[in-house]
Amino acid sequence: MKNIKNITTLLLLIVAGIHAGCKKDPVMYGKGIESFKFVVKDAQGADKEYPGVITGDEIVVSLPIEVDVTNLKASFVVDNPRTIVQVGAEVQESGISEMDFTNAISYSVKAEDKSRRSYTVRVEKKIALQSFGFFKEDNPGVLEGDYKAVIRGLTIDIDIPESVDLTKLIARFQTTAGATLKIGVVAQESQKTVNNFSSNLIYTFNAAGLATALDFTAKISFIGAQWWMIGDKSIIGSEATDVKMAIHPFTKQPYLAYIRTGKNESGAVIPATEKKIAVIALNGTIWKNIGSAMGISDTQVDIINIAFDEEGTPYVGYKDYLDGLQKATVLKYTNDSWTAVGAKNFSPMRVDKFSFTVGENNQPLIGASTFTAITGYLKRAIYASNYTNNNWNDITPAIANNLIGAVQVFRGLDGKGYMAVLDRNSNFSMYKLTNNTWAPVGLVGFRTSDGLPGYTSVIGAASADGTVYIGFQTVSANQRLNRIMKFNGTTWEELGSAGNSQDQNEKYALAIDPDGKLYFGFANTTGLYVRTFNDHTKNWNTPRLVFSGKINTFDLQVAPDGIPYLAVSPSSDNKVIVYKYSATK
Repeated sequence: MKNIKNITTLLLLIVAGIHAGCKKDPVMYGKGIESFKFVVKDAQGADKEYPGVITGDEIVVSLPIEVDVTNLKASFVVDNPRTIVQVGAEVQESGISEMDFTNAISYSVKAEDKSRRSYTVRVEKKIALQSFGFFKEDNPGVLEGDYKAVIRGLTIDIDIPESVDLTKLIARFQTTAGATLKIGVVAQESQKTVNNFSSNLIYTFNAAGLATALDFTAKISFIGAQWWMIGDKSIIGSEATDVKMAIHPFTKQPYLAYIRTGKNESGAVIPATEKKIAVIALNGTIWKNIGSAMGISDTQVDIINIAFDEEGTPYVGYKDYLDGLQKATVLKYTNDSWTAVGAKNFSPMRVDKFSFTVGENNQPLIGASTFTAITGYLKRAIYASNYTNNNWNDITPAIANNLIGAVQVFRGLDGKGYMAVLDRNSNFSMYKLTNNTWAPVGLVGFRTSDGLPGYTSVIGAASADGTVYIGFQTVSANQRLNRIMKFNGTTWEELGSAGNSQDQNEKYALAIDPDGKLYFGFANTTGLYVRTFNDHTKNWNTPRLVFSGKINTFDLQVAPDGIPYLAVSPSSDNKVIVYKYSATK
């Protein structure tokens, strides 16, 4: 009996031991935040701590005016290491998770029993620019909505539509009591002071308690589509100071024609005879040469163009230095090789100005001026030719003033061939090709209403409905003023003020999307800009800076799906870069 009792006691002790060994750790229900702080680098790059004051369920952190509250990382300690800290559904990690503290944020601390405690975290600045924006109420007739800024430290970021006239905007702002804002020496009044926001503006902020005044920079960005770089500057191995672009009608991808100049792929100087034309195309995300990357011409070329026919066959036209003749040559790409359209150097004369396109019915078309007089043509006389029935045919228009300073042939979105002309009297004319006959579009020999003469170049474009535009430069006080005119069915009328290229010649381009939206690009000494025309204001929208710095040349084209592209050769390195204008990359 005694043994039975001993065995029973032993079994009870074993069970008790097993139970004790399997027992879970005590459940911890604490869910408090013991400390909270921000660690921010100061102007010298040193870390500085700003602890929060915890009062009940509120945490307040005082920060100086210059700290950017839009991307702060909070460091915190909780009383229970098993809790989960969240903002909304996002788990927060101390010293790692980044949040925007422009407005108060609710931190939720979740315990093991799934109970929660919430803390409201608020940033406080005793001296601050508290808000900034543009409001419809303050800008009647200028704004159609309200646009609030995001203040990032000493930067004021504002997103607005590109159609807004930035030259006369009134800002609404709020500061802490006693603070003042100035632009230069001009005191700023909220909802009253008019300013031009076409470029960044510096607001000087001052208040009692500041050791020195602080400068806020107001920066405008545009809502919607942006200019994105496609790839990088390595798409072309050599340098290239001249680049032209065309968009494939079916793939909607850009093709570039360029002249190999400067240094080659190995960094060696390219000799004159090797300054050939080459072509490269975007295929998905990869750039690939069409033909040899070393060039598709026999020798040196000048004044290049690229175009597609309606079947998607690419063509190039150029001034050809083969045998030193400097006449016109056109090539097309078929069966994986470039072949001449007709004879090389087919023009009867050495060309001076030169332009090429593929016109109606897939007919290659050139417009040029003669470099020297030949029989039937004076020096600087206009010359036009198209390729039909396996021959280049002279279709030069019979015009009263046939001596010209510039010419451009182009195919409009209506499929028709056009020719824009600057004559030697510095007047302009536009012609449309129908059945191999040129007919003037409106008045022959016109100028803008100020009577300023045209200067060295001319461009043109036509929309899908046949509306025709002409572009050119005039010179005033050594400034190249870009001008765009539209034929309204009766007369030529100027479209607003297109932009100032300063001392930059012939660096401008006009393109139209399938819906008739106008894009105008121009370069000056500060950079390359693109702007669109606003049919409501009858003027050009604020120009967007696409590339900062001087350029050699650029081209602007719009794809059949309405996406514009830019090809640019910067002066800094003579490389070629390409941009597209879209909502996403």
